[in-house]
Order: sequence, then structure tokens, then C-alpha cells
Amino acid sequence: MSAQTVGRYEVIGELGRGAMGVVYKAQDPTIGRVVAMKTMRLDTHGLETEDMLRRFKNEARAAGLLSHPNIVTIFDAGEQDGMFYIAMEFIEGTTLHSMLADQRVLPPEEVIKIARQICRGLDYAHAGGIIHRDVKPANIMITARGMVKIMDFGIAKAGGGMTNTGQVLGTPNYMSPEQVKGKPLDGRSDLFSFGVMLYEMLTGEKPFIGQNVTTIIYKIVHENPIAPRDLDVTIHPGLSAVVTKALAKDPQDRYQSGAELIRDLENYKSIGSNLSATSVIPATSPSERTQALSKVTANGAGHAASKPAGRANAALNNLTHPHRRGLLEIALLVGLIVATAVVAYSYYQVRTARKLHEANVELERKIQEQQLQQAAAAKVLKQAEGVPDPTATVPADPTADSPADIGKTPQNTGRKSPNLSMVHHGELRFTSQPSGAKVEIDGWSDPRWVTPFKASNLAPGQHNITFSKPGYGQESRTSRVTENKSLLVSQALSSASTTLAVNSKPAGASILLDGKDTGKITPAQIVVSKGEHKVVLHKAGFREESLAATAEEGQTQNLSAAMQALPPLQMEENHPPMWRRVLGINDPIPAGKGLVRIRTYPEGATIQVGTQIAQWKTPVRWPVPPGTYQIVLKVDGYKTVTRTLHVQSDRAYDIDEIFEKQR
Repeated sequence: MSAQTVGRYEVIGELGRGAMGVVYKAQDPTIGRVVAMKTMRLDTHGLETEDMLRRFKNEARAAGLLSHPNIVTIFDAGEQDGMFYIAMEFIEGTTLHSMLADQRVLPPEEVIKIARQICRGLDYAHAGGIIHRDVKPANIMITARGMVKIMDFGIAKAGGGMTNTGQVLGTPNYMSPEQVKGKPLDGRSDLFSFGVMLYEMLTGEKPFIGQNVTTIIYKIVHENPIAPRDLDVTIHPGLSAVVTKALAKDPQDRYQSGAELIRDLENYKSIGSNLSATSVIPATSPSERTQALSKVTANGAGHAASKPAGRANAALNNLTHPHRRGLLEIALLVGLIVATAVVAYSYYQVRTARKLHEANVELERKIQEQQLQQAAAAKVLKQAEGVPDPTATVPADPTADSPADIGKTPQNTGRKSPNLSMVHHGELRFTSQPSGAKVEIDGWSDPRWVTPFKASNLAPGQHNITFSKPGYGQESRTSRVTENKSLLVSQALSSASTTLAVNSKPAGASILLDGKDTGKITPAQIVVSKGEHKVVLHKAGFREESLAATAEEGQTQNLSAAMQALPPLQMEENHPPMWRRVLGINDPIPAGKGLVRIRTYPEGATIQVGTQIAQWKTPVRWPVPPGTYQIVLKVDGYKTVTRTLHVQSDRAYDIDEIFEKQR
């Protein structure tokens, strides 16, 4: 490779760099096609060049057979001077990783649009027996028109995810439990990874996080993440339920296909309303974590190493007989050679298991050290206050990832201290609707005890819990702590009876409060905080209605709107004049209206809006007044597509749909 070429391709510029190599923008000089060129030097990653090259070529060949609108097309692959390269479709757009870095959280409608296309691409590949193995935001490209493309099919399998030196390529945040354990994979592993992405798109957080790879792997295999709705009460229970199912540890408990996942995701408002507010998750001690991690990583390496050692000891015992010494020396030599071979074979696994064990032993030592230090601090504090020495304290939980954990002695509110234990303990995880409530445990509090958070090392038995938040009534309850269990305590707080009673004619309009979907339809009552609020009503076939409200404490305010029906359809073919296309000028948006552009693959879809069927077929452009529209798209031989669109004035909307064939 020269500085200007990769294989036969001419380099135009550099697109990015990563742990595996460099990605270039390049051009095929034969046909003039612009491509994205991914390169990787095998020798710099400790990989066996000949074997790895064969694997990369096989995987590139399999991935090259994929031809789907939501999968980046691979055109060519090869090797030059120890460098492997893949020429693939060049996409103008941004990665989902960059999008999340900018926006952090995406609205449900945007999440569903992205998810629909990702699942279609994954299902297509899985039907051909091809597993991605590295589904993550950085491998999802999104164009300016909202088209989603999955990148890097097959590369993760070819690379094995790990070098010969034991270095993990990338972080395991998006791996499935079976992938972490090294078990055989199928498409459900990719769907678990996609479930991690769903969690991140909706909450802005990763479900499995830690300061090192060891912690992340342990959580993926053994710990259930906090439900999305427990992190953000504005997330619909149905969305939370879908994500929770997608992240099931057992593949049998997950969605079995992307189509099944999308079906629930698109109908999330009709599910999840009966979710239990309390769930019990087993807790584990540091020593149990060490044992579990050793089992996950070592894969039985200890048994393999013990047998050669036994043979070596037997040979040494036989050396006490002089007449057998020559023969036994030969046997000992053979035994040592066998032992060396076995140990070398399992070297990586044993070394990794040892590192995990040492890391967790050190973690346990630090936990015990913190407990002793805090016990001493608590004793001094109580003596200074004239209170008898406490029999327990609240040690910090170094494995906690909640927004706030109990990490120091709580403040006394004048009552008996909470019954805490350093030996036999349980855990309570607190959430509230809304979040941000102060919590007291048996009359004790701490500035950090604000929902959501968790309290570790609570003694088994009954505890009195109080939730309070300005503008809301105080709520008290009892919760029983069970040894070695983690219990979720969720409390809905009642406002100081400030209510909006929202009605519409006709009824059945969706209600948005201050820009967020409440999940309710008219007529409905909504508890709100004191102050100014904006209520927006959406109903298919009617104009959008906006209502302003000033909520006074202790009062119920009535809001009502007469919904206006939308005018008849007035669509036109989406074939802008040649001069606009040449100059790249966008369609003008009529004053006081929105502009909807509908494109489908294949083209020629029938368009139905409400009960009206449009004169034109796709592609079309549609100047429309603000309102909510239910759009049905149909093509013979393909599945019908239904979309709900909320149109605002002076904005353009693009509907790009790829139809699935009927089976």
C-alpha cells in the first residue's frame, strides 16, 4: 500500500481511526465508484496472519452476499503487504454513536423508526445464517434522510473479538451473556445487543457499566439492569417492558426475531400497564462474584492443569527405586512434556481467570477495609453526640452504579437508628414517581438519599420508609428486608391535589403535557405541579389543538377543546422541477402549512389518509395544515404499513418506507 492507494483503490481522504485500523474514503478507478475502505494490519494486533486472513476472507465473502437496504453493501476484500482491507458502500451520514453523544436521549418515535430498520436488516442476515456479533451504535450509520445502515457484518467473528495476547478489542458493553461465556451464538445474541442500544437510546445510559471489563462482564452475566422506567418515570411502561424482555439473560426468554420485537415496540402503549412495582433480585457477595467470574472465564482450565501435575508427582515418587530410575526418568520427561503442552494450551484461560480472581480478592479487601474505617468513624461520632455505640454502620457499596448510594453514616433525625448489619444484610432500591424524593429509613436520612438510589447492608427485618418532595404529600410505608436479596421499593407521590381535567370533542385525543406524551387520551385527569403548563391534543384526522393552563395548588382546572376536522387531501407527484434538482434546492414549504414527502421502496404505493384514498401513488409531496394524520401505505404482495404523523406548520417531514414481502 502506498500513501495514495489501497489495493487498486485511490484514497481520497481519511474518514476515521479506531483500535483495529483506519477507514478511508476511496475511489475505484475502473468504474469511478466512491467507497469506504476499512483497513487493518493483522500483525500489529498479535494475530496469526495466515489463519486470520483466511477467516477475514471467508467472513467478508459471506457478508458480501448480503443485499438489503438496511445493510452496508460489501464490494470487495483483499490483502496487501500484511494489511487486510474491505471496500464497502460509502454512506453520507452520521453514526448512531455520534447522534447519542449529541442528543443523549432520543424520542420514542425516533427510536422506533431507527429500530424498525435495524431489525429488518438483522432478520434478513439471520435468515441467511449470518450473525453480526458486534451490534453497537458505532456500527449503525444514519443518513440525512433517516435511512439506517448496519455496518461491519462478519468482522467481529473473523477477528474473534480478541488477540492472541488476550487483549479484548473494544468494550463488552453490548455483548450478550452467551457471547461473554463463549457459547455458540444465533440471531438472538444480536437482538440482546440491540436491546442494550434500545436501553441507551431511551435512557441515555448503558445498562451494564463498570470501571473495568471484569465488572461489566459480571453484570452482563449475573445482574438485571434497572428498568428504564425506574430511571426515568416519563418512559412509558410498555417501552420499559419491551426493553426488559430484549435484555433477558436466557435467549429463550428474549424476542426470537427482530419482527417480533418491532411488533411490540410499535404497540408499546397497549402493553406494560400491569407491570409490578416490586421485584426481587438476588444479591451476591464479593466472594461469590469471584467464584462466578472464575467459572465464566476459566472454562474448566483448572481441571486441565491438575491432571499433568498429578502425573508429575507420581513420577517423582517412583524415583526412590534405583533400578527403575532410568525408565522413570524417561516417563517423567514425557509427563512433563505433556503437562507443558496442556498448560500452554490453557495458558490464556488460566491467566485471565487468575487476573479476575486477584482483582476481586483486592476488591473484597477494600470493602472490608472501608467497613472497618466507617465503623470507627461512626463510633467516634456517636460518642461525641452522647449516643451509645452503634452495633452497626452503613459501609459503602463499591459495586453500586446508582445515582446515589449509602456510603457514610446517615444523619440522625432524632429517632432510633436504622437496623443495619455488616454481616447478614439485604438491600433496598428506591424509586419514586416523580423522582427526586427524599427518603428516610427508620427516621434516619442523608443528603444523598434522593430517588433513585439504593441502600445496601440493611439488616433483615421490617423497616419504616418515608418519601417526601416539595409540592407533594408525604408518603410512609414499611418494607421487609430479606437476607441476601435486593428489593425494589417504588412509590408514587400524590401532588398537593393540583389536577388538569382534559376533554375534547370528539374524545380519544392523545394528550401531550409540556412536550411529553402522557400516554393518556381524552377525557382524562392529569396531576401536575403548580404553575404554567401547555397541553397539546392530537387525533388522527383532526387539527392539532393547543391549550394553556395555570395550575393553582389545591384546585382542579378544566380544559376542553373542539377538534376541527382536516380538509380533503390535496397531494401531488413528488417530481420537483429539473432546475431544483440540479441546484439542490429543497421544496418550499407553503406558509402556515407543513410539507410531507412520502417515498417508498418499491414505488407506486397506494396512500390512504383516514378514510380518504389519495389520487397519486408514491413518491408524492403533500402540503398539509397542522394536525395529526394516520397514513396507510399499501403495495400488492407486501405487508401494509401504517404511520401516525404529527404535522406542525413551517416544517418538512419525510416518510421513507421499505416494504417487507408477505410470506
